[in-house]
Amino acid sequence: MSPDDQRPPSPSEDDRSRLSRRQLLGLLGGGSLIAGIGWFAPEWLPDPVTDTLTTMYPDPSSNYVWQPPVSDEHADEAVQRLEETVERAQELRSRIDLDSVDEDMRFHLRGSPAGGHLESAKEERNARERLFSATYGMLFAGEAVGYAKIALGEANPDARLERGRELRQETDDIADSISEYRVSDPGRDLGYLYAIERELSFARISSNWSGTYTGGDPDSVEEYSPHGLANTWGSQLQAEQRIENARHYRERYRSNLGPDARSHRQRLDDALLGLLAETDRYPRRDQMRTKLKEELELDQETPYGAARWELWTLCFDNDFRFYGGDVRRDLTVFRVVKTGEALLARQAHDYALDELDVSPDDTDYNSGRAFRAKRRAMDDFRATRSEYDSNFAGVVASDAASLIRGGDVGLTGRHDDRPAWQERVESAVYYLVGGGMMRNFGDVVDPLLRVETGGEN
Repeated sequence: MSPDDQRPPSPSEDDRSRLSRRQLLGLLGGGSLIAGIGWFAPEWLPDPVTDTLTTMYPDPSSNYVWQPPVSDEHADEAVQRLEETVERAQELRSRIDLDSVDEDMRFHLRGSPAGGHLESAKEERNARERLFSATYGMLFAGEAVGYAKIALGEANPDARLERGRELRQETDDIADSISEYRVSDPGRDLGYLYAIERELSFARISSNWSGTYTGGDPDSVEEYSPHGLANTWGSQLQAEQRIENARHYRERYRSNLGPDARSHRQRLDDALLGLLAETDRYPRRDQMRTKLKEELELDQETPYGAARWELWTLCFDNDFRFYGGDVRRDLTVFRVVKTGEALLARQAHDYALDELDVSPDDTDYNSGRAFRAKRRAMDDFRATRSEYDSNFAGVVASDAASLIRGGDVGLTGRHDDRPAWQERVESAVYYLVGGGMMRNFGDVVDPLLRVETGGEN
């Protein structure tokens, strides 16, 4: 008798279909086999198990996106600047009689000047993380200085307005210094140019009164609020650090340029105009909201309604329109990236809705579908980042990576006031929009990374 003759007869398809989920798990057992079912048939597993498998499935790792390297010297200088600001706040506070100020002012004067960020910066070994903590902590330390100045009667609102103008001039000067956008390796150099302009963008926004610059200056600061003045002090000190960060990245950018560097300005201008035109072909955010609310009469009480509203939130953000005009000046690389991300998100809308496989009649959303959504998104993400391997591609991919990572948030902790399906369908939306953005990735990066032999100088 042959080995094949010794095998028991295989069950028929009808017999296999009669196996319940519990029977199948009992027959298989073992974590690795459960994981195997989760891979091939995740809908067969209990929802809590698949939720866990989904969060354990790899997210885009840090090397999928790109950030400019930071020297130890630059990071240490930022930490030192934060430490000096904290010492200044403490010295000012030592001169204040807390019993002489109101309760609200005492609250702001008693806290840690840097909110714990100085300690984090000192303990962190990684230069980038040290710089992040120091830059972020400068906001709190600066506010502490501001509150102390107010309590001591040394506030000078007009000086804050003038300082804001000076900071914006500094950002303009740095923007002017790179405005030709000279590159010798587009994939590398455009990444650095984006990093410079991103810091300038943040610096400009936080330079003004109350830390939010939208053009122009207040007519008068005679009736200032203490909170507004203290916030202005902190945001301007943080803006100073961001300007130093921009100078640091500019030095790195310039050191990479070869003798064959050519201006990329015209190509960037053309790319921006093209991206804006393509984005304008899609409905605006308010138009989509009207469609969902009034035309389709959708709320978030069903899986379909929740999916459509979450897609609206992620795919039709109009923030990119804020990046033009005087507010962020002529930061063209920055605007190209933000407009490109907006276009990719709009392009991902219909794809994500199709892949969600959710209909108006659904009353539940199986966790296995969320797992499949994440797996599909990661497949798209890995394949595209493998094809486009450069600093600039890593910058453009960062928004999609953040969305895929963000999909896990709702699954890691249950909210008793929300149905379980809502967390799962919203997570699946995050995954599929992130992955869908990568499917049209070339629409943004190809025109800028393509090497041409002539026409630019």
